[in-house]
Amino acid sequence: MNITTEESKLLLRKSGLKSTMTRIAVLQQLWKEDRPVSHSDLVQTLKDVGDQATIYRNLISFVEKGLARVASTVSGIVRYEPVREGEESHEVHPHFVCRDCGIVSCLPKSTVTTTVDPLWRERLHQSQLQFVGTCQSCD
Repeated sequence: MNITTEESKLLLRKSGLKSTMTRIAVLQQLWKEDRPVSHSDLVQTLKDVGDQATIYRNLISFVEKGLARVASTVSGIVRYEPVREGEESHEVHPHFVCRDCGIVSCLPKSTVTTTVDPLWRERLHQSQLQFVGTCQSCD
């Protein structure tokens, strides 16, 4: 799902962040991807827009402001995904990790249902639910 430049600017403004060219590009790329992406993925895709450090700082800011979340940390590689409208930054949905190629994919929310006890919901900062196996491309 893509978001426009104007939608990106509005999301950034609502989060208290200034709309820079790099922030807009990183946010739009996160929304464009159909799977969680790493900092390295974004650096390769956005090499003409910003340097590694700027892209990394923007990812950290997005997580802090609730625009993105860490979706996976498999093999020590942090992968990010956008927080979409109506979602909360700590909302859990499952991911599938291919043990051969390392690709992380979002599974439909209906695949696995999880709930968080209300007493813990306030204290929960992040959670991950991952299934590991071999993807169809590596079969």
